Amino acid sequence: MSVCVRRADEGDLPFLTAAEARLFPASPWSGSALAGHLAAPHTLSLLISEDDRPVGYLLAGFSPPEGELYRIAVLPEARRRGYGRTLLDELFREAENREVSSFWLEVRESNLAAGALYRAAGFDTVSRRENYYRDPREAALVMTARRPKE
Repeated sequence: MSVCVRRADEGDLPFLTAAEARLFPASPWSGSALAGHLAAPHTLSLLISEDDRPVGYLLAGFSPPEGELYRIAVLPEARRRGYGRTLLDELFREAENREVSSFWLEVRESNLAAGALYRAAGFDTVSRRENYYRDPREAALVMTARRPKE
C-alpha cells in the first residue's frame, strides 16, 4: 500500500466538498470556502492518499507565531491507520518553515478519538466553550500545542 501526503489544489475540490458533506453534515465548508482556503497564502491544505485514492485532509491557517488547525478528517473506511497523525506531523514540519511556534484548535468534547490524537501529538486542553457546536449542541475543548512533539 502506498501512502502520499501532498498539498491540496483546485483539482481536489470535488473530493474535499464531498468529504465535508459526508464527515461534517451539520456544518460543512462550502465549495467556495474551500476554494478560498486553497488559494490563500496564509493557509495550508494537505491531502493524504492511499494508493492514489484520497482518504483524508487537513486545513490550517498561519499567523506567525501562531497557527490554527481548522479541519482534519479521515474517511471512516481509512481510519485507525495513522493518517491523522501523519497529517499532523506534516503540519508541524510546515509550521517550523513558517516560524509558527504554537497551534490552536477546537474539538467536540465528545470526540474522544480526536482528543486522544491531539493529546498524543502534544496538544493540551486550555479551556472549554459551552454550546460551541450545533446539531447536536455541544461544548468545544480548546486545545493548544506550544511545542509540538515530533
